[in-house]
This record gives sequence, C-alpha cells and structure tokens, in this order.
Amino acid sequence: MTARGGAAAAAAREARERGDLDGARRLLDAAVAEDASPANLLARAAVLSDLGFVLEAIADASRAVEALPRDPGPRLARAQFHLQRRNYPEAQSDLDAAAALDPRSPVPRLKRAELFTLTDRVEEAERELESSAAAFPDDEGVLLSLLGVRVVAGRKEKARALIAALSRSGSPRARLEARFARGCLAFRFRAAGLGAADFQALIKALPEDDPLAMRARFYWTASRPLDPAFRRRTGMKRSNKSPRLYLCGLGMFPPYNASLDVLMAIGRSDVAFNNVAGPEVRALLAEFCPDVRPASYQAWQDEPKWANKIFAEIEKGRSVAFVTRGHPLVFGGLAVELIRRCRAQGIAHECLASVSSIDHFLAVTGNGLGDNFGGISVFDFPAFEKASEHNRKVPLLLCFYAGVKDRAGVARVRASLERFYPGALACWMFGPKYDTAPATVRIDELDSAYGAFHSSLMLYVPPLDAAAA
Repeated sequence: MTARGGAAAAAAREARERGDLDGARRLLDAAVAEDASPANLLARAAVLSDLGFVLEAIADASRAVEALPRDPGPRLARAQFHLQRRNYPEAQSDLDAAAALDPRSPVPRLKRAELFTLTDRVEEAERELESSAAAFPDDEGVLLSLLGVRVVAGRKEKARALIAALSRSGSPRARLEARFARGCLAFRFRAAGLGAADFQALIKALPEDDPLAMRARFYWTASRPLDPAFRRRTGMKRSNKSPRLYLCGLGMFPPYNASLDVLMAIGRSDVAFNNVAGPEVRALLAEFCPDVRPASYQAWQDEPKWANKIFAEIEKGRSVAFVTRGHPLVFGGLAVELIRRCRAQGIAHECLASVSSIDHFLAVTGNGLGDNFGGISVFDFPAFEKASEHNRKVPLLLCFYAGVKDRAGVARVRASLERFYPGALACWMFGPKYDTAPATVRIDELDSAYGAFHSSLMLYVPPLDAAAA
C-alpha cells in the first residue's frame, strides 16, 4: 500500500466511525484509485454496503477475492453482501470455500448456519452448529448461535439443556442471552406468561439502549396479545381467521416497526412467506408462525413466480401471510399482483398498514397531510420524465426503482425536474438508510453531486409555494 493510499484509508476509517459515510466513501475512492489493494477494496465495500450500494460492494469484494484466492476473509465479506441481497446460492458458495480454506475458524460455519436458517433449512443449521460446538466447545458465540437455532426449530428439551449450561457456567453476557432465549422458548410454546418475567428482568437489568434490552422490550410487547391472562384482563377478543391472505408490512426498521395487528395476522397464518433479510426477523416470525419460508423477491420480474408460489398454498385452503418491509403497497408490485389475483378469484384478503417511507418523510419534514398540504406526489422517475404537467403545490417524492446507472442519467433527472422547478431549489435525498439525516442538494447540483442513483434513494422535493416562502 502506498503512503498516500494508506493515509486516505486511515482517514476513511475515522470518517466511518464518526458516521460520515459519504466522506468515508470519497476518501476510499481516492485510496482505491491510488492503490487498489484488497484491504482498500474491502474497506470501500464495507462503506458501500452501509450506504446501501450492495451490488457495488460485491464487485469490490470480488476484486479482493481474485487478488487473494487463498484468503477466506474476502470470501466471508462477499458472502455477507450476498446475504444482504438474498443471493443465497452465491453466499453459500463463498461460505463453503471460506470454511475449506480456514477449518480452524468457526466464523464460516456460523454464517453458513445463518444462511441455512434464512432459507428454511433449520435442521441443516442445527447440524452445522452442533458439529461446530463439538469442534469449538469453548466458543460461546457458537453455543449461543446453536441455542438460537434450537429455539427457532422448537427443540424444547435441547434448548432447555443448553440454557441451563450457559446459565450455570457462561460469561455474564452469555447468561443474559440465555435468559432471553428462555423467554423466547416460553413465548414459542405459549407457556404461562409467554416469557414476560425473563423479558422484564432483562429490561430492568440492562441500559435502555442495550440491544438485548431493546429486543426483550419488543418481544415482551409483542407477546402480550397472545397471553390468555392478559387478554382476559384487558377484554381483548379473539381475532377472526377469515382472510386467507394477509399482506404484512414490518415497517421501515423491521421488525421493530411492526404493529401488533401485523404480528397477530402472522400468528393467524398457516405459512408466512418472508421477504425481509436478516436472522432477527426470521427468529421473530418463528414465534408467531410455525412455517416460515424465504421469499427472495427483488424485482418486478419475480412477481409472477412468487405470486404462483403463494397461491399454491392458498389453493390448499391455507391462510398465508406475505411479509415485507415498509408498507406492502408502497412500491409493492408483488402485493398489488396478489391483491389483483385475490379479487379475480374471490379470495378474502387483508392489507395491514405499516410505517412506510412516505410516513417517515412526512415526520422528518414536520408536515401532515391535510394540515400543511392536501397530498403528496410519488413517482418513479420514468413516469415523471414523461409527464407533461405536474402539481408543484404538493411535495414530490421521486423514486428510482430501476436505479440510475451513470452521471448522464442523473443529468436527465436534473433536466426533467428543471422543467417544473427552479434549479436553486434545495431538496432532500433520503436513503439508502433511513436512520440517518437526509442529504441536502439543489436541483441544479444533482449531476455534480451524484454519479448514479441507487434504487434505494428517494428525492424529496418540497412544495414550490412553501419553498418560495
């Protein structure tokens, strides 16, 4: 690594630690231009992943794999990016190779078990972790992963035995994790209290922002409507199971934005098709529905295939939940296709509201529909580009469902906006992560500030009258 490339990489690490991901990317772009070493490529890939540019992260990791074909590190990194994209076969190929390259490390096995769980191969995940526990008996990470899989799989006695062992001889943190697992096990098997005592104990023992305390708080809240004693005390009535298809959104920050209505609908379902990546979502769904299947739906081309799979279960007389992030009907091509088929075939269905990107934008801007303005326009860019007229008195949310691949495309976006708005108008670019502040950019600066638009970005253009005021 050259001295200048190394300095840029070090500065990028500091920027990333500060949360300045855009700054970190610019520094790493410079570092890679100076020295495209595997270390710089993987550092940039990590930042790209944080920014939501997962395909670009995979490309950088692939260059690192080519440079270091016998090193498991780049393959592990690329596997993680593939998991984010739900490219499950590609992720397994990398994890198999990493495990073969470094048989003394449990990490590839742990990630492979996670992949097995996400792809509804829970028995394979359990076998993987049992063999890992035999090979690495003192590794608490392996034991906790095995415990989590046993809870998801409903292995009551084996899970209890491992909880007892960790509670007796584990580290302080492992004992807390074991207590959480005990609560989840009680929740899963609808034992008295559904784990409330364990969840509440963790909430009291840990700082409010501790991840385990946050999980315990969420699980405790989610379990209450399923507890018969709680239902009797509050007068809750048992929900009707009449719909055969539930469209369930887990909100902007799944699963922690999921409403109780959504969770109860999943609990009334015989099978849940899960379109949200991540082990936490998979583990939570297992508490409510015994049959959780991955639905790696990513683009409009996948809609007929997944609609066919979902309707194959409905035609058996089963109630089915389709689970996705956000609100099912916001940019929800598959949800719209499912509703169309339900109406055509006379099948009962219900769409359950969730916190969507539009709700999030309104909250950030401090506006309310009906108070500040009478609506919001939401367009994918190809539709907006063709529009001959546009209502500038309501906010515009411009989306890039297919992405914009180069600076020339961004220039087309700018030119299209300038037909209706002054170039000096300041807008907000949201995404790819919604827990960070939006970037402010003028319309006439779009193609100098951005070389492309990832599909996860959305441009909020304020009402023209409000902006002028």
